[in-house]
Amino acid sequence: MRNRIVVALLMLAAAGAGYLAGARDERQTLLQTDRNFDAATAKGGAPAWASFFAGDGVMMPAGGDLVLGRDKMEKAMSGAFSTPGFSLRWEPVDGAASGDLGYTRGTYQSTRIGTEGKPVSSYGKYVTIWRRERAGEWKAIVDIGNASPAPQNQQR
Repeated sequence: MRNRIVVALLMLAAAGAGYLAGARDERQTLLQTDRNFDAATAKGGAPAWASFFAGDGVMMPAGGDLVLGRDKMEKAMSGAFSTPGFSLRWEPVDGAASGDLGYTRGTYQSTRIGTEGKPVSSYGKYVTIWRRERAGEWKAIVDIGNASPAPQNQQR
């Protein structure tokens, strides 16, 4: 009887370890997806930004109205990305995934050319909620960000 209990406990521990390893892998995959989102957007602007969203995605810009749908997101972001000197970069700092849903959160830096012709940066934080699509690819379904003071060390 005692051997059965020990074997059962060992099996449960092994299953739990496998689950935790899988959760860590999914978390890393999601964080890397967010990093890829940043890199693609830096290179490709509004079309690249929109391409990381599900067709029914929602963008909740600080101080602005909801933007519903990938096409409307691309249009909403195209003005900023077409402005000379504009950039938007971010870095995820944490996230989690469970099943077909996950989230990432991090910090961002937005830069534009100010009235004196010099770059002006603003900083903030964000949360993106992700959904795994049928093909297994993660797509953003909700993105929200808001302003923060400039970081003390001036990093993203």
